[in-house]
Amino acid sequence: MKSVPTTERAGVEAQQALRLRRVEMGCISYLFTLSMVAVCWWLGYFGLPVLLNYFVTVVLLNVAFYMAIRTDFNLRFSDPSMTLAQICMSILPGLYVMYYAQQVRGVLLLLCVSAAMYGLFQFRTRDFIVVTAVLVGGYGLLILTMYFSGAGNINPQIEVLSLCALLATFVQFSVLGGYIGSLRQKVKEKNKELAARNDDLEHALRRIEELAMRDELTGVFNRRYLMETIRNEKHRCERSGAVFSICILDVDHFKRVNDTFGHLIGDEVLQAIATSATGALRQTDYFGRYGGEEFALVLTGTTVEGAYITAERVRTRIEALRFPSVSADLNVTVSIGIADSRFSEETTMTFKRADDALYKAKQHGRNRCVIATPALPSHTGAAPIPAETK
Repeated sequence: MKSVPTTERAGVEAQQALRLRRVEMGCISYLFTLSMVAVCWWLGYFGLPVLLNYFVTVVLLNVAFYMAIRTDFNLRFSDPSMTLAQICMSILPGLYVMYYAQQVRGVLLLLCVSAAMYGLFQFRTRDFIVVTAVLVGGYGLLILTMYFSGAGNINPQIEVLSLCALLATFVQFSVLGGYIGSLRQKVKEKNKELAARNDDLEHALRRIEELAMRDELTGVFNRRYLMETIRNEKHRCERSGAVFSICILDVDHFKRVNDTFGHLIGDEVLQAIATSATGALRQTDYFGRYGGEEFALVLTGTTVEGAYITAERVRTRIEALRFPSVSADLNVTVSIGIADSRFSEETTMTFKRADDALYKAKQHGRNRCVIATPALPSHTGAAPIPAETK
């Protein structure tokens, strides 16, 4: 059998284990039938060889089906469970015993009918027609053989009535089985429909969650999510003694871009800035749109020294952006204010210091990164970076 993915193979093995259990249940069912055959032998309706032949045949049939499933040979068939084949094959030993059972054939015939009941909740109408053909046809052939060979005392009228009753019984089984099969199919389709609806619902919930935390235009985190992230990071750092930094980024002269090229191009510029800045960050950092043309970076586990290096990397990447499809003259720069968290400081004050540093960057010519003053020494003891740096 060709190789299959691990998850798919696990599903196949689970199904095979279930089929093996069904074969084992079938063996238990055979024990009841075997006990009745043994009682008929004990009462003297046939000899010991008939009982032994029945026993050996039943054992071989069950071993064959068990090994077919155990070796995955059954997976070659359209019905890997082989339920139809198992029921049809179980009828044949019964017909063999009935040939010798004479006047107790009806008892054994009833056992053959009960075997067909195992397919009632699984078979389609077509499957019941096959079982009907095997049992009714086999029993009719048995009666004809016994009649012409003189092997038993056959009353044609009674046997014809028995055949008609057997046929009527299986016609009803076929109708009932087909009805149950249609119900099973409807339930299966309904389950698939419910599963599809659940998938759509989960997708919608994920989409709602995404919209709740993402800026619609740029796809980066929105202001609400950024502020929530900063609060969480603040609590984490207070517990662990770690540090984080906040950078506020503002696009220089963005109004000129909108006035010169239009708001659609302005939106395109903001999207390009968001993509470029995100590519310069670690997976543990957060970047989002703070409002308008302002963005914010939350750099976890980073002092102002490291934040300055990251901010410079972001600034230079944005400065290198070009928009040839719009204009060869269109390029943008950003100014960035940087502040580190302090143990006893509220996050609003950290944000304010970063915003003040951004204002200084604007005052001193834009397109630069400035660390908030006064810059406290980092946890590593390194010297602070000058407050105004490009």
